[in-house]
Amino acid sequence: MGLDVSKLTIDVCVLLADGRKLAIKIANSIAGFDQLLIWLDAFDLASIRAYLEPTGTYSRAIAFFLLDAGITVCLVNSYAVLNHGRSKKFRSKNDRIDAYLLADYGLKHNPPAWTPPTQTRRYLREMQHRLACIDEAIRQEENRLEAGTECDFVRQDIEESLGRLLVRKKQFERELKKLAQTDDRLFANYKILKSIIGLGDSSVIRLLAMVHFEQFESGRQVACFSGLSPREHESGASVHRKASISKVGSAELRGSLYFPAMVAMQHNPQMREFAERLRAKNKASKVIICAVMRKLLVLAHTLIRKQQMYDPEHRSSLAAAAAAV
Repeated sequence: MGLDVSKLTIDVCVLLADGRKLAIKIANSIAGFDQLLIWLDAFDLASIRAYLEPTGTYSRAIAFFLLDAGITVCLVNSYAVLNHGRSKKFRSKNDRIDAYLLADYGLKHNPPAWTPPTQTRRYLREMQHRLACIDEAIRQEENRLEAGTECDFVRQDIEESLGRLLVRKKQFERELKKLAQTDDRLFANYKILKSIIGLGDSSVIRLLAMVHFEQFESGRQVACFSGLSPREHESGASVHRKASISKVGSAELRGSLYFPAMVAMQHNPQMREFAERLRAKNKASKVIICAVMRKLLVLAHTLIRKQQMYDPEHRSSLAAAAAAV
């Protein structure tokens, strides 16, 4: 079953074993969800796999409703479904077609079932998103203040608005830290990430809110999730473009890693050594920063998977031991 979710409606497409296709359009509300269950009454709910794209608050309610009804839910990558539609040579795009493509993609590729995050993780993500909005509003007010104004009343209003935003930012940061401490696993991961030189309180909270590290089996997967995996474009002898990062991933996560990478390049001995090796190979500054961002993210995943604190002398100790032998 494919579900194309929008703000007000949900297009549903069910592919049957005999090749038939059934479709219905429901409201994105509890009444619409109940209508869907009545429509599915002839089927064994436990045998249904529902595929939908993660569209934030719009898809969250139907996802949890289907789970409670005993239906397996799978959240699929929007980029993958888009290219699946291109591979089938669809020339049109509408909600009905998107619902069919979601169902057909699930049938062909059988992506893993969705494990819903805990309430603490959901709250952490929502609060972090709100904090990011406050940070953006602070930057806007600071830019207006820096640009200057001839009217004293306007300047005073900007200053008062900026003051209120800064207070709210501090409140959110305190509440986010308290929230992370209420969950034993989250707090253990918080302490592990905090041990990495270059990650401060705010950076650690952002990483915990945006990345569920336990869901990834390897560092390569978490790098792909962030869009920091390398991307090459070559063909024969004539096409040889410069390699770059894929950017097929969370732009917000990449943005949150930029300043920690800059700090780590200055104060973390391993990251500084890594950056210097790349600099010696005449790599561009942006390439070096992206490489350090990726290394920080992979390091965070490795430490959380092993539940180990960061040891900046770990590699040098191994090298010294090998030299002694």
